[in-house]
Amino acid sequence: MPRSKKPAPQPEASRPRSRLIRGDAPKVAKPVTKVAKPMGRRSLCPINMVLEAVGDSWSMLIIRDLMLRGHTSYQAFLRSEEKIATNILADRLAKLEQNGLITKSADPADARKFIYRLTHKGADLAPLLVEMTLYSLKHETRIDMPKEVVAEMQKNKQAFASKLTRNFTPKTRRAVKVEVDPAEETLSLF
Repeated sequence: MPRSKKPAPQPEASRPRSRLIRGDAPKVAKPVTKVAKPMGRRSLCPINMVLEAVGDSWSMLIIRDLMLRGHTSYQAFLRSEEKIATNILADRLAKLEQNGLITKSADPADARKFIYRLTHKGADLAPLLVEMTLYSLKHETRIDMPKEVVAEMQKNKQAFASKLTRNFTPKTRRAVKVEVDPAEETLSLF
Protein backbone atom coordinates (compact mmCIF):
# COMPACT_ATOMS: atom_id res chain seq x y z
CA MET A 1 0.00 0.00 0.00
CA PRO A 2 1.49 3.35 -1.00
CA ARG A 3 2.20 5.82 1.74
CA SER A 4 0.36 9.08 1.63
CA LYS A 5 2.55 12.09 1.65
CA LYS A 6 2.05 14.84 4.16
CA PRO A 7 1.16 18.15 2.61
CA ALA A 8 4.12 20.41 2.34
CA PRO A 9 4.13 23.29 4.79
CA GLN A 10 2.72 26.45 3.29
CA PRO A 11 4.91 29.48 3.02
CA GLU A 12 4.26 32.09 5.72
CA ALA A 13 2.61 34.52 3.33
CA SER A 14 0.08 32.00 1.98
CA ARG A 15 -1.18 30.73 5.37
CA PRO A 16 -4.64 31.93 6.30
CA ARG A 17 -4.50 34.54 9.02
CA SER A 18 -6.52 34.04 12.18
CA ARG A 19 -9.35 36.33 13.13
CA LEU A 20 -7.37 37.67 16.04
CA ILE A 21 -4.51 38.77 13.81
CA ARG A 22 -6.84 40.42 11.30
CA GLY A 23 -8.48 42.42 14.05
CA ASP A 24 -11.92 40.84 13.48
CA ALA A 25 -12.11 39.59 17.06
CA PRO A 26 -14.88 41.01 19.22
CA LYS A 27 -13.89 43.84 21.47
CA VAL A 28 -13.43 42.68 25.05
CA ALA A 29 -13.61 44.83 28.14
CA LYS A 30 -10.33 45.58 29.86
CA PRO A 31 -9.02 42.51 31.67
CA VAL A 32 -9.61 42.34 35.38
CA THR A 33 -6.51 43.41 37.22
CA LYS A 34 -5.14 40.51 39.22
CA VAL A 35 -4.35 41.07 42.86
CA ALA A 36 -0.75 40.25 43.65
CA LYS A 37 -0.33 36.99 45.56
CA PRO A 38 1.10 37.34 49.05
CA MET A 39 4.57 35.91 49.45
CA GLY A 40 4.54 32.14 49.78
CA ARG A 41 0.93 31.62 48.62
CA ARG A 42 0.08 29.47 45.60
CA SER A 43 -3.09 31.48 45.02
CA LEU A 44 -5.66 33.65 46.74
CA CYS A 45 -8.37 30.98 46.42
CA PRO A 46 -10.06 30.75 49.84
CA ILE A 47 -9.85 26.94 49.88
CA ASN A 48 -6.16 27.06 48.95
CA MET A 49 -5.46 29.56 51.72
CA VAL A 50 -7.05 27.31 54.37
CA LEU A 51 -5.23 24.26 53.01
CA GLU A 52 -1.92 26.11 53.10
CA ALA A 53 -2.53 26.95 56.77
CA VAL A 54 -3.91 23.60 58.02
CA GLY A 55 -4.11 21.22 55.07
CA ASP A 56 -1.20 18.93 55.88
CA SER A 57 -1.54 15.61 57.69
CA TRP A 58 -0.81 17.01 61.17
CA SER A 59 -2.01 20.59 61.63
CA MET A 60 -5.71 19.81 62.08
CA LEU A 61 -4.80 17.05 64.53
CA ILE A 62 -2.88 19.59 66.62
CA ILE A 63 -5.88 21.95 66.46
CA ARG A 64 -8.10 19.00 67.46
CA ASP A 65 -5.83 18.23 70.42
CA LEU A 66 -5.91 21.85 71.56
CA MET A 67 -9.66 22.21 71.11
CA LEU A 68 -11.14 18.84 71.97
CA ARG A 69 -8.55 17.17 74.16
CA GLY A 70 -7.22 20.15 76.07
CA HIS A 71 -3.57 19.57 75.21
CA THR A 72 -1.42 22.64 75.71
CA SER A 73 2.13 21.28 75.91
CA TYR A 74 4.62 19.81 73.48
CA GLN A 75 4.75 16.57 75.47
CA ALA A 76 0.94 16.25 75.43
CA PHE A 77 0.93 16.51 71.62
CA LEU A 78 3.62 13.83 71.43
CA ARG A 79 1.45 11.47 73.50
CA SER A 80 -1.43 11.59 70.98
CA GLU A 81 -2.25 8.23 69.44
CA GLU A 82 -1.12 9.28 65.96
CA LYS A 83 2.52 9.41 67.18
CA ILE A 84 3.78 12.54 65.43
CA ALA A 85 7.56 12.76 65.06
CA THR A 86 9.26 15.45 67.14
CA ASN A 87 10.71 17.32 64.15
CA ILE A 88 7.31 17.41 62.41
CA LEU A 89 5.55 18.54 65.59
CA ALA A 90 8.03 21.39 66.07
CA ASP A 91 7.58 22.41 62.43
CA ARG A 92 3.76 22.32 62.54
CA LEU A 93 3.58 24.23 65.81
CA ALA A 94 5.82 26.94 64.31
CA LYS A 95 3.70 27.00 61.14
CA LEU A 96 0.43 27.27 63.09
CA GLU A 97 1.91 30.08 65.17
CA GLN A 98 3.19 31.85 62.04
CA ASN A 99 -0.29 31.60 60.49
CA GLY A 100 -1.82 33.15 63.62
CA LEU A 101 -3.80 30.04 64.64
CA ILE A 102 -2.02 29.42 67.94
CA THR A 103 0.11 31.32 70.41
CA LYS A 104 3.10 30.11 72.36
CA SER A 105 4.00 31.47 75.78
CA ALA A 106 6.49 30.45 78.46
CA ASP A 107 5.15 28.05 81.07
CA PRO A 108 5.17 29.93 84.40
CA ALA A 109 5.91 26.66 86.22
CA ASP A 110 8.93 25.81 84.04
CA ALA A 111 10.54 28.50 81.86
CA ARG A 112 12.08 25.80 79.63
CA LYS A 113 8.61 24.73 78.45
CA PHE A 114 5.89 26.44 76.47
CA ILE A 115 2.11 26.56 76.65
CA TYR A 116 0.21 26.55 73.37
CA ARG A 117 -3.24 28.10 73.01
CA LEU A 118 -5.66 28.77 70.20
CA THR A 119 -6.11 32.32 68.93
CA HIS A 120 -9.46 33.74 67.76
CA LYS A 121 -8.50 32.64 64.26
CA GLY A 122 -7.67 29.12 65.47
CA ALA A 123 -10.88 28.81 67.51
CA ASP A 124 -12.84 29.73 64.38
CA LEU A 125 -11.82 26.34 62.95
CA ALA A 126 -14.35 24.63 65.27
CA PRO A 127 -17.08 24.36 62.58
CA LEU A 128 -14.56 22.79 60.22
CA LEU A 129 -13.61 20.19 62.85
CA VAL A 130 -17.29 19.42 63.43
CA GLU A 131 -17.96 19.01 59.71
CA MET A 132 -14.92 16.76 59.27
CA THR A 133 -16.08 14.64 62.20
CA LEU A 134 -19.63 14.35 60.84
CA TYR A 135 -18.26 13.45 57.41
CA SER A 136 -16.22 10.61 58.96
CA LEU A 137 -19.21 9.44 60.98
CA LYS A 138 -21.24 9.26 57.78
CA HIS A 139 -18.66 7.46 55.64
CA GLU A 140 -16.58 5.35 58.03
CA THR A 141 -17.76 2.27 59.88
CA ARG A 142 -15.30 2.37 62.79
CA ILE A 143 -15.01 5.61 64.73
CA ASP A 144 -13.41 6.02 68.16
CA MET A 145 -15.53 8.71 69.78
CA PRO A 146 -17.91 8.74 72.76
CA LYS A 147 -21.53 8.19 71.72
CA GLU A 148 -22.79 11.11 73.80
CA VAL A 149 -20.44 13.52 71.99
CA VAL A 150 -21.52 12.10 68.62
CA ALA A 151 -25.18 12.49 69.59
CA GLU A 152 -24.69 16.10 70.72
CA MET A 153 -22.78 16.95 67.56
CA GLN A 154 -25.35 15.32 65.26
CA LYS A 155 -28.27 16.89 67.14
CA ASN A 156 -27.12 20.45 66.48
CA LYS A 157 -23.76 20.86 64.79
CA GLN A 158 -23.94 24.69 64.77
CA ALA A 159 -24.54 24.85 68.53
CA PHE A 160 -21.76 22.32 69.16
CA ALA A 161 -19.30 24.29 67.00
CA SER A 162 -20.36 27.59 68.63
CA LYS A 163 -19.77 26.11 72.08
CA LEU A 164 -16.28 24.97 71.03
CA THR A 165 -15.49 28.36 69.53
CA ARG A 166 -16.70 30.16 72.66
CA ASN A 167 -14.77 27.85 74.98
CA PHE A 168 -11.49 28.27 73.11
CA THR A 169 -11.63 31.87 72.00
CA PRO A 170 -9.13 33.82 74.06
CA LYS A 171 -10.75 36.21 76.52
CA THR A 172 -9.82 39.86 76.13
CA ARG A 173 -9.71 40.43 79.86
CA ARG A 174 -7.00 39.14 82.15
CA ALA A 175 -6.91 35.34 82.14
CA VAL A 176 -7.14 33.37 85.35
CA LYS A 177 -4.49 30.68 85.71
CA VAL A 178 -6.00 27.23 86.15
CA GLU A 179 -3.83 24.36 87.30
CA VAL A 180 -4.36 21.24 85.16
CA ASP A 181 -3.56 17.84 86.55
CA PRO A 182 -1.35 16.04 83.96
CA ALA A 183 -3.51 12.92 84.30
CA GLU A 184 -6.62 14.92 83.35
CA GLU A 185 -4.88 16.60 80.44
CA THR A 186 -4.94 13.42 78.38
CA LEU A 187 -8.66 12.78 78.82
CA SER A 188 -10.30 12.92 75.46
CA LEU A 189 -13.58 13.63 73.78
CA PHE A 190 -12.44 11.20 71.09
